[in-house]
Amino acid sequence: SSGINAEYGGLVGGYIASSDSLVDFVRSYGSGLIFTTSLPPSNAAGAVASINVLASDEGRALRQRHRESYTILRYKLIEAGLPVMQCPSHIVPVLVGDPLKARLAMEQLFNNHRVYVQAINYPTVPRGSELLRFVATPFHTTEMMDYLISALDEVWTSLDLPRTS
Repeated sequence: SSGINAEYGGLVGGYIASSDSLVDFVRSYGSGLIFTTSLPPSNAAGAVASINVLASDEGRALRQRHRESYTILRYKLIEAGLPVMQCPSHIVPVLVGDPLKARLAMEQLFNNHRVYVQAINYPTVPRGSELLRFVATPFHTTEMMDYLISALDEVWTSLDLPRTS
């Protein structure tokens, strides 16, 4: 059995796993599909449209609202005594420090509060640095953030996770 990878930067493409003869056939007769690095027209048009929005007044307003949102979320998390980690971007990481509790916190947030967040564990972060990573968008309201803080407070208490104050 053999395989060929026909992806462009992990964004477009696929993988064929088959017999050596079928893979050789696809390599020989499907070169336009396999060896192209061009994006599909719909992806290229989407990229151009995104750039046009970002370069417009609407895009500038969205970026400003985005900065305000993640700054407010970071402040609210810190004010609630949650261990917010420094991060130079729009990502707001909250330290859990235990892989099992990070997974349990993620599950409790979703199952009990319908809040989706991904637990980040080793090897993405060093052992003992497991965290929940939040991203506030320009469309998250302060009411939504308050709901998140309330949910996190409940989960932190139920899992006996450390606080900063």
